Amino acid sequence: MIPLDQCEEEWLLPTRTGGYASSTICGINARTYHGYLIVPLNQPHHRFLILSKFEDFLLINGNAYSMSTNHYPNSYYPDGYKYLVNVEKIGNNKITWYYDFGYSQVQKTLKVHKGYNAITITYIATRGKFKLCPFVTFRSHHLAKKFQNEFFTYEIYPPNIIYVLYEGKRILNFEIHDKYELMNSGYWYYNFIYKLDQELGNNYMEDLYNPFCIISTSNKISVTAYYDQRPKDLNVEETDHYDILKLLSVAGKDFVVKGKDGWAIIAGYHWFDEWGRDTFISLEGLLLVDKQYDIAKQIILRYLNLEKRGMLPNNFISYNGEPVYKGVDISLWAINAIYKTYIYSRDNDFIRKVFDKVLDIIDWYSKGNGVVYNVDNLIFHKGAPRTWMDASYDSRIVTPREGAAVEINALWYNALRIAEFLLKELGEKAEYLSVMAEKVKKSFAEKFISQNGLYDYISWDNIPDKSIRPNQIFSISLPFPIIDDKNIASKILTLIESKLLRQYGLSSLSREDPNYKPVYKGDRRSRDEAYHNGPIWPWLLGAYVDAKLKLESNIMELKLLLEYLNPLLTHASKNQGYIPEIFDDIPPYRPRGCFAQAWSNAEVYRVLVNLSKL
Repeated sequence: MIPLDQCEEEWLLPTRTGGYASSTICGINARTYHGYLIVPLNQPHHRFLILSKFEDFLLINGNAYSMSTNHYPNSYYPDGYKYLVNVEKIGNNKITWYYDFGYSQVQKTLKVHKGYNAITITYIATRGKFKLCPFVTFRSHHLAKKFQNEFFTYEIYPPNIIYVLYEGKRILNFEIHDKYELMNSGYWYYNFIYKLDQELGNNYMEDLYNPFCIISTSNKISVTAYYDQRPKDLNVEETDHYDILKLLSVAGKDFVVKGKDGWAIIAGYHWFDEWGRDTFISLEGLLLVDKQYDIAKQIILRYLNLEKRGMLPNNFISYNGEPVYKGVDISLWAINAIYKTYIYSRDNDFIRKVFDKVLDIIDWYSKGNGVVYNVDNLIFHKGAPRTWMDASYDSRIVTPREGAAVEINALWYNALRIAEFLLKELGEKAEYLSVMAEKVKKSFAEKFISQNGLYDYISWDNIPDKSIRPNQIFSISLPFPIIDDKNIASKILTLIESKLLRQYGLSSLSREDPNYKPVYKGDRRSRDEAYHNGPIWPWLLGAYVDAKLKLESNIMELKLLLEYLNPLLTHASKNQGYIPEIFDDIPPYRPRGCFAQAWSNAEVYRVLVNLSKL
């Protein structure tokens, strides 16, 4: 038996369409994002829950023993978790539960079909039969939904197909692979409690509909549930991976999804969609390291085709895919990704395809576009939030950073040097870009260098912000670092290591700062106030290790970084290869935010590969 207080451990199985299956190990849905089948209606966006779970029973000796458990007000019912003896979540396409009912042992496996909005669930018992009652709904995965006179029906297509319809539109297909009987039910189940959402102050109470129950005629039954397209081969199995590099590599591919407009990168599961910033930061670790060059190029080209006054999309409106332009660093991260793609692939034709857009971005950033301003050779911006530190609630911007942000200008210098480099690779003259870059470098040194490191940003009133944040690491970590003086670079690295380096990544704010908040929990206000003011961000390890590799010449010291990564890798190995968005900055360093975050996975995998080559 797994104790009830250990039942909140989560599992996740992405379908690589933008959809996924996810819940807790005891099957107690604890988020609006939990369910057996969440699918994108506008692939990979606009994700809807259509199959919440099966209320499943073992039928033996005239009794029905539940395998399911639900959280209702003031109670957990039924008590299926009491019979659960083990859960295996090895790999990223299936999870298996083992139950012991004394008279009979049951093995239940849920498998997702990669590339399809589809799952297959298989039950095998040593004795007995099964009763499976699907709980269905049709709503955004962000929102729990109470009964509102929804009209669900179903149609039977003998011998083994059942369609579920919502308001007359087919939303779910069941294919039953073994002999069965069907029992009509038509029941609503009320007041499911989603505990984790309740703790976060989100909507957390749900009603679900059960149209029918499937009763097996033997001790085995298998059911495939799918949204739009039936998988061509239901028997495809993915290999379980125990090597940490392979595990991280395979898990990373779950963020790379095929949308109706081409390849995309989902920023995080469960709730994040496609984000431009996360896409370009993650591109190397998710794709280039594993030689997936064509997909990387297609993603870059798709974004460049959406360029608008030098800006690339921050994100996309879920239901129609319309691009939203907001972040001032996204175009600069894109240029960095273009450079990395060229370094890996050495594809001159690709550079010729994209170079006009690179120059267009540089031109807009040089002359300004109403959001970005070039002031004394530095990039200032107006409007907030426009950097990666973008938390806001009730019109309050938690970390506005308006003015000249340190990482934006490090990226700006890096972009100029990349454009210079690529122009030379194409046999063209690039002196003017070198002159621009030198001016940026000089202005940066005059404005940003402080006594022990760098200021975080310079306000429009030319007042430096002295907060010790990790953003200054990019001044020494990027391919073309704006700080190349070794003494100054070493000071920056020392400051980062002494104030921000933690067990699972870099903290987002020094502990001495009055705004420091180490724990990310509570309602929206509490979480957003803490988000970039203390919690640890694993993705920043990528920049930290890059800086260390540039400045540390002792190979043994560098190899010790592999030991340093052990806590993160241990976490990943226990969670199907996934690394979360953030961790609290105090013991026991609880994982918070997204269960699986693209740039966390990408950057940790990337630097692990680089360090393993030493």
